[in-house]
Amino acid sequence: MSAPTRHADNAYVECVREIVSAAAHLLCDDDLLPALGDDDLEGSDWALEAVRQALARRLELGSDEPPAYRAAALVLDSLAAQAGVKNALLERRADVATGAREALTALRNAPSTSALTERAPIEARRIGFRRALFSRIEQGTWLARSGFAVDDPEFGAALVEIGQAHPRRLNGPLLESEMVRRCAPIVIDDPQSNPRVHTEFIRYTGTRSYVAAPVLAWGEPVAMIHADRDVDSTVDEFDRCALGTYAEGLGLAIERAQLMERLQAVRRATSDYLAGVNAIAEDFTADLLDTADRGSDNVAPGRTHAGPLSDTRAERLTHREWDVLRNLASGKTNAQIAAGLFVTEGTVKSHVKHILRKLGATNRTEAVARYHRLISTTGANAG
Repeated sequence: MSAPTRHADNAYVECVREIVSAAAHLLCDDDLLPALGDDDLEGSDWALEAVRQALARRLELGSDEPPAYRAAALVLDSLAAQAGVKNALLERRADVATGAREALTALRNAPSTSALTERAPIEARRIGFRRALFSRIEQGTWLARSGFAVDDPEFGAALVEIGQAHPRRLNGPLLESEMVRRCAPIVIDDPQSNPRVHTEFIRYTGTRSYVAAPVLAWGEPVAMIHADRDVDSTVDEFDRCALGTYAEGLGLAIERAQLMERLQAVRRATSDYLAGVNAIAEDFTADLLDTADRGSDNVAPGRTHAGPLSDTRAERLTHREWDVLRNLASGKTNAQIAAGLFVTEGTVKSHVKHILRKLGATNRTEAVARYHRLISTTGANAG
């Protein structure tokens, strides 16, 4: 909820407090005075309805105590204020619907499940919540994973630390146990006195009410999302439904992220497999060419069998390997050598690997240096 919207809601609630206070004073009924949070539109709506009914009953009695004109004026004021409150509630619900769509769009673009886990409580702010906690369900245990609070950057980390220090099994009296079993969102309006809550979380947050929803992926509950507003604000049934909708989308986002991770793993495995197959094929091709070279006496016309390079390791090079080495010495790249010899770049790489092994060189530079040294010694060009 944006700051201007919160300011407008607070103005509505303040107006409601004035009307309710005036009615309670007029009717001498302090029970009409509810405890309203600064942006508690739902509570304001109920309070105005109760005040209007109480004033109407007093007017029906026909008594002039309290003055009928004053009671009638307050009825009119309550009707006008209630219309404004309901309009604000409609706008809030529209904002929630828009925010939920934006939040799920952001989660859909998460590159991994771990990134989604971190973003899940943060995106809950788009649907009107100020604080949220995302937890995984692993082997029936509630494990906090990420948290967020709009105005407190330390809140999320503290919540996760508490959750990791106090994990809970979801097979006991916890309200969340029943929630997961039923696969339905819940609203808790008495956490400070309810014995079935996670005591450590409630003690730290000081929440007056909160909502929670299970997150289902592939038909199974795999996570939970908890959310509330500020400490002095409450949540309601609409918030429960809103978080439930968000949790449904979150489950789909998790499924999508898991599928993408599996697809990427398959692609990597396939790429590695093909790379291995290509390497084998290139080595096989290079070996065939070497065999063909040896079949043609392994020497170039006009050269003795030993060749101009007297190094015994150099003598083991095939005619094609001499070609590749000579091109390496001229500074050509693998691609240029492949184009000149009418072979694939992979075949050139295989030749280079064989050359290094036969010359006892650790790299291309060392092989070229040895080539030049031997050439300068014999005063001739190999090949």
